[in-house]
Amino acid sequence: MKLLKIEVHNFKPFRELTLPSDESNLPNGLIIIRGPNSTGKSSLLESILWALWGSDALGLNNDELVSFSSTFCSATLTFDVVGAQYKIERSYSSADKTNAVLYIKSGRAWKRIADKTQSVAAKIDEILGLEWKQAQNTLLVRQGEVATISTAGPVALRNLLVEIYDIELLNRMSSHLENFESNLDTRIKNLRDDYRSPEDIKEQIGQNRARIKDYEASIKSRSKEIVSVEKQLRGIPDSATLKTVSRISDEIEKKEHELDLSQKEIDTNLPQAGILDAEAAIIEARSESLKREKERVDSERESLNADVTGISEKMGKVTGMHEDLNEKIDMLTRTRDGKDEAICPTCSKPLSAKERDSLVSNYKKSLRDGELSAKELDKERKLKIIEVKKLEQRLSAIALSTNALEKIKSIQEHMQNIRLSIKKSEQELSDLLRALGIPDVKSLLKKFGVSTLEEVHSKIGNLEAVLREAKRGTSEIEENIRKEQTLISELEGKEVQMRQMGAEIKELENLNVHAKYVRRNLVNGFVADYVFQKRLIGIIRSATNQYVQSFTNGQYTRIDLEPTPATKRSGAGLLLKIWDERDQAWKKTSQLSFGDRTAISLALRLGISRTMSRIRPLKNSPIITPRVKTVMLDEPLGGLDKARRESVVSNLMNDNNFEQILLITHTDVQGWEGVPIVEVAKAGLGSTATLEL
Repeated sequence: MKLLKIEVHNFKPFRELTLPSDESNLPNGLIIIRGPNSTGKSSLLESILWALWGSDALGLNNDELVSFSSTFCSATLTFDVVGAQYKIERSYSSADKTNAVLYIKSGRAWKRIADKTQSVAAKIDEILGLEWKQAQNTLLVRQGEVATISTAGPVALRNLLVEIYDIELLNRMSSHLENFESNLDTRIKNLRDDYRSPEDIKEQIGQNRARIKDYEASIKSRSKEIVSVEKQLRGIPDSATLKTVSRISDEIEKKEHELDLSQKEIDTNLPQAGILDAEAAIIEARSESLKREKERVDSERESLNADVTGISEKMGKVTGMHEDLNEKIDMLTRTRDGKDEAICPTCSKPLSAKERDSLVSNYKKSLRDGELSAKELDKERKLKIIEVKKLEQRLSAIALSTNALEKIKSIQEHMQNIRLSIKKSEQELSDLLRALGIPDVKSLLKKFGVSTLEEVHSKIGNLEAVLREAKRGTSEIEENIRKEQTLISELEGKEVQMRQMGAEIKELENLNVHAKYVRRNLVNGFVADYVFQKRLIGIIRSATNQYVQSFTNGQYTRIDLEPTPATKRSGAGLLLKIWDERDQAWKKTSQLSFGDRTAISLALRLGISRTMSRIRPLKNSPIITPRVKTVMLDEPLGGLDKARRESVVSNLMNDNNFEQILLITHTDVQGWEGVPIVEVAKAGLGSTATLEL
């Protein structure tokens, strides 16, 4: 497979991206993808994987792939497989979910060959000759994976090769045994969770029986207490009767207190009423006297008010006359056009100066006489008003006395009703006590040695509470005995069940040990002994040695994979050994520097990818030749020094084993002149990528 063109929209940091941006295609051979950290280099490879295999290839859900503030994303990948051109379009939106369409180029047109997610996936597997689970271990070398291989132990390395080469028959057998072991572990765990020692159950049964004895002893004690309390209660009136006696006594006491208060209120009103005693005759006589006095005072007040009104009218006339005389004097004394002439204000006849002066003098005398009269009238009116106020004060006093008399009458009527009510209550109380054989309340209190009815009631309440509690406790204890007996019956059945369960657990544990032995020592041992020793090791060694020598500048020239036997702790494995040409010795990865281990691991990883197109581990392995001769390397140079990085890049530039090698790096590498570069950089809120040939 050769990648020709990549187009993405709103995929992670890329809003709009087309590589190449013109009508050309991506070149063959090594293509370096470089840029600072967090710019989107790995996201570019993820867009290729997502276009081919969907979100399963990334371990992410589709919503995590959509650019921030966008609602959809899409990726279109054009690629060549054995001379045929294909194009896959994959898109996702929260509304329409995932859509995928696969085309093949027919002449100048694109012909649709699959348009459903499942059918596209099946067609891709058919075209490329491998499924995603193989592709992820051959097509893609993830960031940090090289370092993981460099530190992998023998078992982890063997398991990696088993997974990569998809040794299907043994995988199924091992998987079946693992599932069988897992099921056994689950069954054993579930049984152990439910299991209890039969001896513990026997001990618990003994504890239950001891509790029953304690319960039975407690019931005996409570029964004696119940008999004693019931005997005491038989000599005491019931609680309801005592409540009635107490209620009637309280009512009588309250009413007597109310009588006292009413009498005090009458005594308070006697002075206001103007009497010394509240006898009916005295009250009646005082009421008549106040009535007559009120009538007399009302009459006198009306007469005085009439006099005041008459005087006010006279004063009004004097005031009117004064205003008229002042107006006439003003007319007579006013000059007319500078002439000393006057007109009579009454008849309008012209007056001489002498006549005018005489008339003005008369008017002024009348004014003086009127003022004297007004003063006398005002003095007389004020005296009469004072008399009216005195009469009104007397009327107010009469009203207060009358109200006090009425209040006394009302209180006396209320007191009479209270006395009747007291008499009725006393009769009711007497009847009730007679029915109990008790003459009065004092005798009742004396009988029980208390001073109040509340104490009698409290004594009865306490005894009744003790009786109720004793009976309730007895019922609870009897119920507890029934529960304990039921539990004993259940535990006796459970003891038998636990003995059977213990035997089953022991049998399953023996079976589990046998299954683990078969998987670790027989199945996995067969993989190590036959598959790797007879089939794979030579092929991997041959494919890897070329990279080992060039990546290490000739210091290390070849590798070997030495099978290791299964142990009690783990299954069989493969030990990676490297020939050191300088020291003329075989070395383990643990004996190499970090840079050397990284270079060797990268070499092994590329060698494995090479073998995928020409290996059949078993005779019955499917004859399917993978058509993916492209490899994508995500940051494999991080653990290498400058010289090793140059060696790796130089070797990959001349590597004809792959149609394309996509190499991501953020480290500077010298000597890659002429290598196509995809420059990834930040652009605003997103990222951009540009192909430089």
